[in-house]
Amino acid sequence: MATAIKIANVVTGGAGNSIGGAQRGGAPSPPPAGFRFRVDTRNSGATRSTDYKLPTRSEGVYNFTVDWGDGSTDTITSYNQAEVTHSYSTGGIYTIDITGDFTGIDLFGSGDPLKMLEILNWGGTNLTINNIFALRGATNMTCSATDSPTLTGDISGCFYQSNAITSGLANWDFSNVTSAQWLLLTVPNWNEDISSWDVSNCTSFNSAFTGTSMSQANYDALLIAWAAQSVQSSVTFATSAQFTAGGAASSARATLVRTYNWTITDGGPN
Repeated sequence: MATAIKIANVVTGGAGNSIGGAQRGGAPSPPPAGFRFRVDTRNSGATRSTDYKLPTRSEGVYNFTVDWGDGSTDTITSYNQAEVTHSYSTGGIYTIDITGDFTGIDLFGSGDPLKMLEILNWGGTNLTINNIFALRGATNMTCSATDSPTLTGDISGCFYQSNAITSGLANWDFSNVTSAQWLLLTVPNWNEDISSWDVSNCTSFNSAFTGTSMSQANYDALLIAWAAQSVQSSVTFATSAQFTAGGAASSARATLVRTYNWTITDGGPN
């Protein structure tokens, strides 16, 4: 059974108006939210039914405290530190909370993608998905987080084969992403309005939304908003969705194709 979350980081001293986690003349300031997620150790994976292995990778940078949700914590500074694998007294569902630097994630490579149940909070700058196929194969994972991870560079294939994802990406800060091909390839139930994304630095959405359930309304909103940005030229974009014929979405799509030389593969006009 999941236990209550305890966040390790508390604001203490330094510049600003908080000392010891309390604002001067006011109520205590809340601790920063970490990278928080739920796992079920009993699902099949590379580790035992009472164990969970954090999805670190050799290229990552790590300096964080992990609260395992069973009353124990560890401080981890290396991707292959023994403590990245935790043994629980009883197999079950646990909430894990990470505070600190957790840069680089490889859920498929950890061998335990089926044990990931839900992303509750991305943790802002505490998490950077700066590698491809970061959350590949998490077929049991949903996302209820409403914040954004720190996204930098190539996040291609991030949710490839993460079939349970339906939403959770609308508030992502996409401004520093350079490639997102295969982002949600064949994630059949995902359908979300992502028109607010800043895609000005992204050079590829090849097959990013192919095989999803993106609605016509959400695709229309995407086309209108993205065509109004100063986007990269010669971007490849693919989705299964249709757009509304003869209206603003159709005009926006034409702008992306003619002005910015985008190659768009979609379900056509409707």
